[in-house]
Amino acid sequence: MKNIGPHELTTLLNEKDVLLVDVRNDNEVAQGMIKNALHVPLASINTWLEQQNSDHHYVFYCHVGVRSGTAGLLAEGHQFNNIYNLVGGVLAWHQAGYEFTQK
Repeated sequence: MKNIGPHELTTLLNEKDVLLVDVRNDNEVAQGMIKNALHVPLASINTWLEQQNSDHHYVFYCHVGVRSGTAGLLAEGHQFNNIYNLVGGVLAWHQAGYEFTQK
């Protein structure tokens, strides 16, 4: 798993076919999420990972980067190779000046 910041995330989204996964709870996601992200709460991530392509690129994020780090480690446990964690989560995203969208 590679830890990346908001600017690295925007570059990655422009250069690769990446699935952006928000692992926060429903009430957090209701306040806004990063555009084009898929919402998969951390409690459901193991089941969700079993149905995914392990060769795809995945970026996990949460509020500050702790739960998304856990999601990344779980993905590595499923033998996924291209895993990224947004360090600082949506707080870092917002502080870097990027916008949110509604689910």
